[in-house]
Amino acid sequence: MSNRAIVYCRSSNDANGVSIDAQRRALHELAVARGLVIVDEFADAVESGKDDDRPAFQRLISTLKAPGRGWEHVLVIDTSRIARRRLIAMMFERDCARYGVHLVYKSLPESDPATDMVLRSVLQAFDEYHSLVSRAKGLAGMAENVRQGWRAGGKAPRGYQLEYHATGAIREGVAVLKSRLAVDEAKAGRVRAYLLLRAQGISRGMAIARLQLQWPASSTHSMDWQALTYAGHTVWGMHAEREGGAAAGGEKRRQRKDWMIQRDTHPALISDAQAEAILAQCERALQGRRVRASPMLLSGLLQAPDGTAWHSDGCGHYRLGKGRKIAAHRVDDAVLERLGDDLASDAAVQHLMRALAELTAGEGPVDGRHLASLEKRIASLTTQIGRTVDLCAAIDDPAPILRRVSDLEHQRSELASQLAELRARRHQARSATTIDARQVRSLLRRLVREISDRADEPDHRAQARLALAEVIECVTLDPDHPTVRLHYAIATGGNLASPRGFEPLYRP
Repeated sequence: MSNRAIVYCRSSNDANGVSIDAQRRALHELAVARGLVIVDEFADAVESGKDDDRPAFQRLISTLKAPGRGWEHVLVIDTSRIARRRLIAMMFERDCARYGVHLVYKSLPESDPATDMVLRSVLQAFDEYHSLVSRAKGLAGMAENVRQGWRAGGKAPRGYQLEYHATGAIREGVAVLKSRLAVDEAKAGRVRAYLLLRAQGISRGMAIARLQLQWPASSTHSMDWQALTYAGHTVWGMHAEREGGAAAGGEKRRQRKDWMIQRDTHPALISDAQAEAILAQCERALQGRRVRASPMLLSGLLQAPDGTAWHSDGCGHYRLGKGRKIAAHRVDDAVLERLGDDLASDAAVQHLMRALAELTAGEGPVDGRHLASLEKRIASLTTQIGRTVDLCAAIDDPAPILRRVSDLEHQRSELASQLAELRARRHQARSATTIDARQVRSLLRRLVREISDRADEPDHRAQARLALAEVIECVTLDPDHPTVRLHYAIATGGNLASPRGFEPLYRP
């Protein structure tokens, strides 16, 4: 075997013991001791080992696989320099073996193949354990920062601005600052007015239209979910962790019981009761869009005028609390008939045509290159967040890094919201320019027909319920007067159709 070698160095910080210079020096000593000649070097400075998205490491892998690479040995200080994830380390070792490259760790003594395999496996397991502990330590530090009443980083939500306070600590000659929210008087009035309408049950689109706000409806979605922030409380841990570019478990937000809430940390724009009313609407809308196991078509959608939900009694009836009950098929049939009449009307078609025009009015075309740029920036921020959290374990005072993580997470959230909004705008713009009234009417009729067909089949009723939840926010059924009212999710700026009564569904 040739005596030509390269070295790979990686540091996650500049501590003397693991700096690039210290690793290089130790590996050159190892090369001399083993009679090897170093012909090249690959180094990643201040890079986490949690993933393999490192510039020098990727170049190393490409060179390793290239014909005529000019070396046969890779020298590394220890297993953690390759990666702090066992899978990544094992894949690199497999590539080395496949392409005839001998991987040498300075921290491992020369031994027989069986002993060497065991030692590597043990060390790689500890490397991954260290990474997981580092992340836990970083998250714990962020949580403690919130418990002390400080902002968890990032931009202020609409209606607030950041107010910075000196902590008394000095780092690298600069005072360490932490932030809290302060009211932005120039914007707070409009934000408060919007939130008060939402607390009364007014839809987002209708609230924006009533106040003549120049806000895209999609941008207010996060405002609604931040209702407790607008009530004067700091909320942390609302969003689920992301794995492989998607939310872990498939749900973007954690359940309320898992949120960390530090109360009364900044001035409030609305009351706790109003915040809870807004969140209740968000949660109902979320629940209404999930396919659930209930066999009832209107489960999650049917309510009394006071907001009390009608539930299945398990025997084919909707029941209101412990009181009256109504045969489910009579309510379902009446609602589907009403839905068909409403969506077939000229008013409904014209309303949707106007809504399409309004959604795209005054907004220029969406640049595809801008969308691609946002996607790349989000992916880059996701990588930076993971790496930055991993650095906390090796630093005595992780507070600056924790603030950096919070800032990165907020940036990613803001970019994700922008991306979703731009995608929606592009889709709406395309629809508005290609669809006419005849097509709108045809689409609405097909929608009603498909919902009705699936509602008649027990095996497909869950699909019908999901489709209904996309069209209808809720159905109000009055127990005292046999009337029903459909509240449409697709309506903006006003009701799509006025309420209408139907024949009695039960007898007193």
